[in-house]
Amino acid sequence: MSSDRQQDRYLVGLPRGERKVFLSWRLLADDDPLAPFDVERRVGEGDNWQRITPQPITDSTNFLDDAPQDREYQYRITVPDGGVSEVVKVDAGAEATMLALDIPLNPDDAPPQMGIALGELCNDGRIGYVLRVVRGKTIWMLAYRHDGKVLWEIDTKLSPAGGWDGSTLHVPFLCWDVNGDGRTEVLFRRDKTASGSFEHEQTGPDETMVAVDAETGQVVWERPWPGLKPRQMMTVGQLRGMDEPASVVLLDETYGDEVLTAVAGESGEISWQVKQARPAGHNLDIGDIDGDGVQEVICGGICYNGDGTIRWEAEPFGHTDISKPAKIDPSRDGLQIWYAVERDNPGVYFVDNKGETIFKEPYRHAHYGWVARHTAGVPGLQPHTAEDARFEFGQEEIAPKMREMEHNPIFLPDGTHWLNLTDWQRKNFVPVHWDAGAEVVFIIRKKNKRIVRLLGDGEIEDLPEAKMPAGGQYGRNLCCADVIGDFRENIVTVDTERKRLMVLVNPTVCGVRGYSPYDDFHYRHDRSQHGSGYYIYLSGPDTVVNR
Repeated sequence: MSSDRQQDRYLVGLPRGERKVFLSWRLLADDDPLAPFDVERRVGEGDNWQRITPQPITDSTNFLDDAPQDREYQYRITVPDGGVSEVVKVDAGAEATMLALDIPLNPDDAPPQMGIALGELCNDGRIGYVLRVVRGKTIWMLAYRHDGKVLWEIDTKLSPAGGWDGSTLHVPFLCWDVNGDGRTEVLFRRDKTASGSFEHEQTGPDETMVAVDAETGQVVWERPWPGLKPRQMMTVGQLRGMDEPASVVLLDETYGDEVLTAVAGESGEISWQVKQARPAGHNLDIGDIDGDGVQEVICGGICYNGDGTIRWEAEPFGHTDISKPAKIDPSRDGLQIWYAVERDNPGVYFVDNKGETIFKEPYRHAHYGWVARHTAGVPGLQPHTAEDARFEFGQEEIAPKMREMEHNPIFLPDGTHWLNLTDWQRKNFVPVHWDAGAEVVFIIRKKNKRIVRLLGDGEIEDLPEAKMPAGGQYGRNLCCADVIGDFRENIVTVDTERKRLMVLVNPTVCGVRGYSPYDDFHYRHDRSQHGSGYYIYLSGPDTVVNR
């Protein structure tokens, strides 16, 4: 093996003040879990590399260097087979930061309202970023390489306000290899002629669904937009099997009389279309609920097979503010679906992969939620739903008198509660696997933005060195995924005050190591859903090898 063979380790280096430099890199999928690593440093291109680790690192993939001078240094990681990592440059004299990427945006662009999607845009294993922004009087799609270089910009020519809340959600978008050619495409909605109006009310004759090459922005295919109404969600999945091209599915409407359309990823031609009288939700789900290698569509309380036929309908309930297929209870076959229902028999429903209700709990109104690991010692995941008062099914008319009984539980897989979040917590918490623990921690998304751990008694404690940039958007569609550094999740967001695209890295050394959750197909697929509707956070696999 050549000693100068370079491997992409997703290496990141951050100045931490007082000449300290934090380094973080990835344990690759084919690495031995105990693989030893050394860190090397040099001043410039003409200098020799010097090993700065006193002995090989085997318990983590982090290192904190105490640099000799206030100047820029180059760092790399040597790997067990004689190869080396990519090189990063870090100014050891700079102020401490957690920003691995801090890229200026067009100052005239309006905030993207968390319109960010992630994908392997350059087909090199590194994750890039697609933003939906308002520029002038129309919505634009912007693509950035992993290091922040602009790949392309496309004017959709669509009005800046639409959807169900006057935002940009009427322009859903996604990043995925939809045609099976091994290259990622970006799909979105656009118009060939700008209407000139501020608000988008219905589909025009020149609107299309377009798939462009994620790296170049060149059109792969373009077809008439199959939806008519302003409330629309779009997602992608392997409805014909993992070895076949993907399918793109569009949900037209939310509260009733929906139309669900699947198009073939290789051509954009319509594969099937069904009308659904039963209410749907603010997100559209795809998952392999029975583990047979073919994914299914979850649209409200109905599960569709990959060919558009109905597999099952859950018991009668209305609009699903939240739905998420996940392996919540590992003792049960396949995936389960977590629902938070707002209308008609409102409450939370835990449904198995055959559509049968495992348990349910009534309440008045759903707001928000996630499906995550919250507590050690409990197998599986623990869903949370923010609620507005409990009552028995059939007693909806008394709910306005019960607002003082706000109810925000974290459920265990058997239907019991772990604890009840306060009203302040449910309004301010955004989950992320930021630290090395198996359990999720939380971003405080409003004032005094920081990351905290939720304790078993309901109290919170601040994590070390976890104060977030004040201007960052940390709402429900926040991109929390492992894109750089070790296995811990990064935060990908926009600073609306400074107009910057940011990727945040946990700047603390941890004493364990793990493989990247992005190695897992289900994690990659789930994190492809940020650009459409309301994203519901899902914990990825626990990949730590020495916990």
